[in-house]
Amino acid sequence: MTLMDALHSPNYLDPLWHPADTATYLGLHEKTVIKMARLHQLPALRLGKHWRFRRADLVAWTESQVQSTCQPVE
Repeated sequence: MTLMDALHSPNYLDPLWHPADTATYLGLHEKTVIKMARLHQLPALRLGKHWRFRRADLVAWTESQVQSTCQPVE
C-alpha cells in the first residue's frame, strides 16, 4: 500500500482509542484488552509503549467473532 492509498483509506481519519475506551466498548477489563493486544488476539497499534485501537478494526473483529449456532429452517 502506498502512502497515497493509506491517506485515502476510510480508516485513516478514524480516531485512535485508548485501552480504557476499548475496554468499555468491548465490555472487558482494561488489562484484558492490553493482554489481548500484546498476544495479537485483538487488532491494535503499538505507538511506542502505548496501545491504541481503531473503532473500525474493532467492529470488524467483533463481527468476525460472532458464530451463529442456529440451524437454517428447512
